[in-house]
Amino acid sequence: MDMTAQPAKRRKKPFTPGTGHAPEHVAGREDVFDVLEDALQSIAPSEVQEEDALLEHDSMPPIVITGPRGVGKTLLLRWMQKRAQEMKIHVARLEYVKDLAAGDALANLFDEIAGGDKSVLKLVKGFNFSILGSGGGVALREASLTYKKVLQAKLSQGPVALLMDEAHHYQAKYLGIMLQVGQRLINEEYPLVMLLAGTPDLTSYLMKIEATFMTRSEDIYINLLETDESKDALKRPFTNRGIGVEPEALEMMWGLTDNYPYFVQIVGAEVWKVLSKGRKRRVDVALVEQAQAAINRKRRNLYRKIYNEMNAKELTPYALQAAEVLAQQPNAQAKRKDIEFVLQKKNSKLKAAKAREIIDGLQWLGFIWQGDEDYMEAGIPSFFTYLHEMEQDTLKR
Repeated sequence: MDMTAQPAKRRKKPFTPGTGHAPEHVAGREDVFDVLEDALQSIAPSEVQEEDALLEHDSMPPIVITGPRGVGKTLLLRWMQKRAQEMKIHVARLEYVKDLAAGDALANLFDEIAGGDKSVLKLVKGFNFSILGSGGGVALREASLTYKKVLQAKLSQGPVALLMDEAHHYQAKYLGIMLQVGQRLINEEYPLVMLLAGTPDLTSYLMKIEATFMTRSEDIYINLLETDESKDALKRPFTNRGIGVEPEALEMMWGLTDNYPYFVQIVGAEVWKVLSKGRKRRVDVALVEQAQAAINRKRRNLYRKIYNEMNAKELTPYALQAAEVLAQQPNAQAKRKDIEFVLQKKNSKLKAAKAREIIDGLQWLGFIWQGDEDYMEAGIPSFFTYLHEMEQDTLKR
């Protein structure tokens, strides 16, 4: 998927590792973009009836996008935000709704929904944000009613896309209000779409929130790219500029990616850097070799960060045990319950709840990943090798 319509507007640097911005060419994910487009089309201004500002049909249920860090969740949210704005749909985008002073999280939410509209913000007048610090039932009911008034007023003016990034970090009481009120208004045929994105433990987190309708959400799991998608993402930005890519060089670049989107962007960016410095017009093996040291340095830098986080959370021994389970399977996949069983078997004092918590923690780190049908696999396959190397070094010392 080309993110730039005209060749004349192509970016100077077509690869964007680690920024959350869409690279010039996004390979794969076409099915995800289709779902997001359908969601926005369902609440397009043309679908809203003038007499009552409602739809003639329900919009889509909440969309939940989960995946490890570095696979493109934020990219998808930014794409949806831009597309919604093109369609004249108001976008309320939220991040990090946590660790705020009492009431500040909800105040920020109201501001984002209102989008500077004073007539909507007037509905908040008189609401006592300070009472939220107690977390009492009365305070939350009042907050829920006020939020509904604010969101309903904005929806009466036109469609709204509520985009929630890093949703696994949201304070549960606020996320519960947002989801329950939002779904109620969707059921009443208001033109609203809700999208949540987060790491794989978001699924477990949502189960703890009193929002049973989330069992009917549109769930999208994203992880590694297919091999042909990785190669396309590496090759297309060069060929679009008339720069040839030798098959052997493409294979070498692909071999450094693990089909991990973040690594695809690192490899492409470093090869592009060498190409630009030498003013070359062809990517060959020798050129990729020049970029390889920088690529490997950046890959290992990510490994080091994950490893340090893993140690800080005291998850390393369990990660090694989980890796062993996966290594014993012909397709390097295992059912989540089987990994939990092995963890309990190898750690006699480990209770089932703690085993589940450990799996969630390993998913949050991107070490393993649970996709469709409850099967788990490596999040970044080459990190398994790094982990074993680090443990061998530890044992030697």
